[in-house]
Amino acid sequence: MVHEPGELSVQVGVVDETQTRALRRAVLRPHLGPDEPLPGDDLPGVVHIGAVDENGTVLGTCFVYADPCPWLPDVPNAWHLRQMATADGHRRHGVGAVVLAAAADYVRGAGASLLWCNARETAGAFYAGHGFLVHGEVFTDAQHLIPHLRMWRELPGRPASS
Repeated sequence: MVHEPGELSVQVGVVDETQTRALRRAVLRPHLGPDEPLPGDDLPGVVHIGAVDENGTVLGTCFVYADPCPWLPDVPNAWHLRQMATADGHRRHGVGAVVLAAAADYVRGAGASLLWCNARETAGAFYAGHGFLVHGEVFTDAQHLIPHLRMWRELPGRPASS
């Protein structure tokens, strides 16, 4: 699917994880070396979503996988959103929004009824602006000491791209 956030045209959809690794490492895990695996890449059923420009450069990405929501365990077909990242120079231009919309469409098409994440506190307003609700209080990621929010969004209906 082609989107034009701002003045930039990007192709958004499922991509190979190797295409997104450099961006995810640079934005989210700069302390890891180039040969170290990124958390979550080894999870079964992970689907990577990317916004790719005309040169093949990934400007925004995330990954999703089926995973029960810890605070809403009785909601069936929940999917976990992780490692949202947008390249420097492309933030606040709609790239993250089209990646998030594509991820929501993908999981909705796979039968998801709920999408949840542990968002960095600094990204809470972004997710709230896209319909996510906060569950509980801010918590600090013990490994990286980064404040996070538990957030979730119901996914009623069919994908927007259907």
